[in-house]
Amino acid sequence: MQFQQFFLKYSVSGQQQEVVSSDFSVLDTAQLKLEFLLEELQGSRRYTVLLTPKVPMHLDDFYITVKMDYADTRGVYCNGFQSWTESRIFAGQEKLKRQMPLLRKIGEAYGDGLFYAYKNQPGLVHSWNYTYLRLPKKRIHFLGSLSEQNGYTIFEHNATANHLKIQKDVQGAQVSECYTLLDIYEAIGTETICFDGYMEAQQLKPIAAAPAIGWTSWYYYYTNISEKVIEDNIQSFVKEQVPIEIFQIDDGWQKAVGDWLNINEKFPNGLRPIVDKIHSHGIKAGLWLAPLACERNSFIVREKPDWILKDEKGDFLKIGFNPLWSYWFYAIDVYHEEVRAYLKKVFHTILHEWDFDLVKLDFLYGSAILPRNGKSRGQIMHESMQFLRECVGDKMILGCGVPLSAAAGTTEYCRIGPDIHLSWDFTTLRWIRARERPSVLNAIHNAIGRRQLSGKWFWNDPDVFILRKNKNILNFQEKYSLLLANLLFGHLLFTSDNIGEYDAQTLWWYKSIFPLMPVKDAQVSYHDGFYTIHFRIKERIFLCLINTGDSVKRYKLPDNLYYDNVEEKLIKGNKQIELQGHASKCLLLVGHTPFAIAGSKGHFFAGTEIDSIFLSGNKIELEWAEGLIQDVKVYIKVPLDYPVETVNNSEDFKRIDHKDYAIIEVEKKFR
Repeated sequence: MQFQQFFLKYSVSGQQQEVVSSDFSVLDTAQLKLEFLLEELQGSRRYTVLLTPKVPMHLDDFYITVKMDYADTRGVYCNGFQSWTESRIFAGQEKLKRQMPLLRKIGEAYGDGLFYAYKNQPGLVHSWNYTYLRLPKKRIHFLGSLSEQNGYTIFEHNATANHLKIQKDVQGAQVSECYTLLDIYEAIGTETICFDGYMEAQQLKPIAAAPAIGWTSWYYYYTNISEKVIEDNIQSFVKEQVPIEIFQIDDGWQKAVGDWLNINEKFPNGLRPIVDKIHSHGIKAGLWLAPLACERNSFIVREKPDWILKDEKGDFLKIGFNPLWSYWFYAIDVYHEEVRAYLKKVFHTILHEWDFDLVKLDFLYGSAILPRNGKSRGQIMHESMQFLRECVGDKMILGCGVPLSAAAGTTEYCRIGPDIHLSWDFTTLRWIRARERPSVLNAIHNAIGRRQLSGKWFWNDPDVFILRKNKNILNFQEKYSLLLANLLFGHLLFTSDNIGEYDAQTLWWYKSIFPLMPVKDAQVSYHDGFYTIHFRIKERIFLCLINTGDSVKRYKLPDNLYYDNVEEKLIKGNKQIELQGHASKCLLLVGHTPFAIAGSKGHFFAGTEIDSIFLSGNKIELEWAEGLIQDVKVYIKVPLDYPVETVNNSEDFKRIDHKDYAIIEVEKKFR
């Protein structure tokens, strides 16, 4: 990076001061000392800016401008403000537009529009926490902050002017001792090398949980849940012998948002008997709550208004709008001692008296919309998450609606995308440019764009996939694209369907995700709404194509032989294929070698039902994967002149001769 200028705004005893300079040596004045440090690492650099105040001061703003060359850039990755914010590769002249006046007050309550000025200029985009430029030869130029606990870092790209502004949101911070203004990790290389270096520099502890498959009540029932609804859905999983690991009860169990100790009349026996029933089937139990929010109908508004944060007018601070609640809902003050005591009691009750294993904590961003108490927004957010972590102890947290850097190291799982919608996109909210809108489209973008965080900061929760044929208007290809993105890069795989209503085909697709198959060596290309993804599972190589655009896209398959898991057939490459808008393909590379797995029907990722294949004379030995929950049919490609005698010591197989090869069809029953 080529630094150009830095800017610091602060105040001492109410007197505002500014420092502007292009000299990045040590700045030493009567009021402060600024040090600019560079550490050369193996293949990377670390830039640190230290502020040592000589008198107590309040910080307002700090940024550095950098000369950047965007000429060879294939796009800029912009990480959104919180879980739900659109996060993807932006092309050179794209721009981020502020929400239109219609419903802006509602929409901006969820995002950074309340405190970041959108410029509405072509080529001007911004990213939170980290960012990168896509370069030729599958490389990236990566920049990531290592000091988010002090304040959010914003990377503002101006591709038109070849200019980068690295800004620290220090507004509200009161400092009297050494303070890290910036701590930036820079690397150029492959995505894997850059992100591995960035994660290593953060020195986070290993995640105390594993990837999991589960169920949540939200997208089928919303708040219309009851004791019977929950029990019926538990029974559906038992009946179908589906080994989910987490069963999560979402919003609708409490009397009001904020009243977390008051269970409503739809659960006359309380929640402990339901938890016991979930546990009796070897499943962990999860519960939704929004611990830092309250609605108008809550006891907090009626009896504890001093718990609620106030805006600049003295009104309750609005952090969202939900007609399923009592419309506007508000942020409560996590630093208020009575609030902290109340939340400690809430979590003790939920986790130890009711015995839940996981809590989904929602709308967490609301804690840190306003700087206060001598702390910046980022500092408040990080301290809020640390407090919640202390409350939950060794039980599990699924974070949601949270700036991701604050969830790193404090949650086991974290939402990395918006709520899905029961259509491809939420048209009205898209029209007003709401970046946190419910959207299948943005859920796919975020699942792919934030894939590098999973297993490092937390396990990624891309939100649910939907397979059901009722209560949505998604077509099969749209449902398939969403499921594919979730399986590729998600590690908390929830559905919200009533699986007891599935027909045989839908149930097959659902059972095909078991067990979760670790995706390795993923290489992602993106252009004009079209993703090309190469990856490996075990020794199988796959090519995945996802068309997020509305129109038909064409792609020329390389010269090879592939298996299409939807059409259940072999297809030859060296030709163009078409993908309709919102459609996807997941192709197993069969290749031209004499012997190969040529497809299967049993798991979503064809061929992964086989751990290994051995050839001994004219005998084939297959080693089956563990965790399969439905019958499997596997196709093995062999030379025409290869006489197969047995497969796993059995003559029970089929042989189909083709022009250039033969296919051996083998069936295995697991249920």
